[in-house]
Amino acid sequence: MTRFSLGGDEDGEGPSSPRQKRRRLVLRTAATVAIGERGGGGGLQAVQDESSSETEEEEEEEEEEEEESDSEEEETEGDEFVTLESPRTSIELGSASAAQETALASTTDRSISITLTDPDVLDCPICCESLTVPVFQCENGHIACSSCSTKIKNKCPSCSWPIGYNRCRAIEKVLESIRMSCQNIKYGCKERMTCNNKNEHEKACMHSPCSCPHSGCNFVSSTKKLYQHFSSNHLNSATRFLYNSSFSITINFNDKFLVLQEQNDGILFILDNTTEILGNMVRLSCIQPRFMGGFFYDLTAKTKGCLLKLQSFTNSTPSHCHSPTSSRSLIIPGDFFSSCGQLKMDICIWRNGIAKKGCSIIDSLGLNVTT
Repeated sequence: MTRFSLGGDEDGEGPSSPRQKRRRLVLRTAATVAIGERGGGGGLQAVQDESSSETEEEEEEEEEEEEESDSEEEETEGDEFVTLESPRTSIELGSASAAQETALASTTDRSISITLTDPDVLDCPICCESLTVPVFQCENGHIACSSCSTKIKNKCPSCSWPIGYNRCRAIEKVLESIRMSCQNIKYGCKERMTCNNKNEHEKACMHSPCSCPHSGCNFVSSTKKLYQHFSSNHLNSATRFLYNSSFSITINFNDKFLVLQEQNDGILFILDNTTEILGNMVRLSCIQPRFMGGFFYDLTAKTKGCLLKLQSFTNSTPSHCHSPTSSRSLIIPGDFFSSCGQLKMDICIWRNGIAKKGCSIIDSLGLNVTT
């Protein structure tokens, strides 16, 4: 720690120095000697003796004053100080209270908190995506990410100077030292990562927000809190079921969708019903982040001795919305519905048939299903 003392006279006339006092002492002694010479030889000797004793006394007083001055400087150093730390620098100005000194001493990580008033300052000015190492700059200091440097054929769009050959080490060091919060921090994610890892983390963040599928409800949160919310507020709006067990549902011809909820873990599924020219297209999806694997399910529709069956994986979606018809849909002709416009269907969803975690249930059924 480097300390700088701030000294000064109380009357504001400038700093005091022991040499000034000694200068006054010399002048006063010289004047006394001059007066003694005018008064005669005996007087001169007496004056010299007297001045010698006075000089010794004043020198002792000067030494005492110097000691007091040193002690005052030490006290002053405790009142105003500048603290420099390495490798990260923390500068403190002001009164050094005991609480502040304790707080400084207890700081172990030596990290600093910085607020960016412009969050786009760490984005590539060309593609507007977050900067990642390596970062390149032209001769005029304009920067670009590695991808953009290649796309613009190493020609700076701002000044036309070559770019993509010189690394911007200063920005790279900043990017490597910064720890950023996940964009899902308000949904419960507490992870902090570098700029290079931020995008990859957020693509697979378990706290990615999902929307409540109940009509008129605007609740948005992580899947865990969403499932709890639905169980507490919309329990009677869903059909409850158990994994690996077949259950029956009744769907009306004009129903847009039905909500299914597993009884144990509370995961929500959506049975979409879209009316097309060839008939009603029915498919099953799961309310969860898109990166999560789908569940294998079995969907069966029966009527008048005819049977339609679909075995597939659920799509993962963070919110329920109308989507284009996919190949993972069961086309049900209109005559499968009763005269009152209803159709009874059997569904079975396998807990162990998650697409990205192995397909043992598929292998046991001898099915050839691609995802």
